[in-house]
Amino acid sequence: MSTLASKISLLVAVAALGGCVSADMSLDGKAPQAVRAGRPTPMEQSFLTLDKNCRPKARPSAVVTRPPGHGSVRPVTRTSEAIYGPGPYRHCNGKLAPALAFEYRSKPDYRGPDSFDVRVRYSDGELRPASYAVEVW
Repeated sequence: MSTLASKISLLVAVAALGGCVSADMSLDGKAPQAVRAGRPTPMEQSFLTLDKNCRPKARPSAVVTRPPGHGSVRPVTRTSEAIYGPGPYRHCNGKLAPALAFEYRSKPDYRGPDSFDVRVRYSDGELRPASYAVEVW
């Protein structure tokens, strides 16, 4: 299956479930985000759920399945924009809602690449793994 076709299939599946990933990152989560050494930085990708009337549902929860090698990460709540793409929830695109996000902080003296993995759980029981890559400067 082509990369474009697999991305479209994933977006359709996500839309059908009502769960939403709020940032345009590569599906494998490996698009590195630049962060400053030692400073807490919210990661761009976050997770939220809206009902069919575009009202926020329970914020997803998460566990860190692989911690960063050169810092720490913690779950936080932030307001994010829903990005569902095509499908039954497309009318909710652009709506703001509380979302599960992650805040990364490197060790103060570290510079270079780092990464971590999480597993997100939606209120309906859906589990979704996510990977984050950072470039510390």
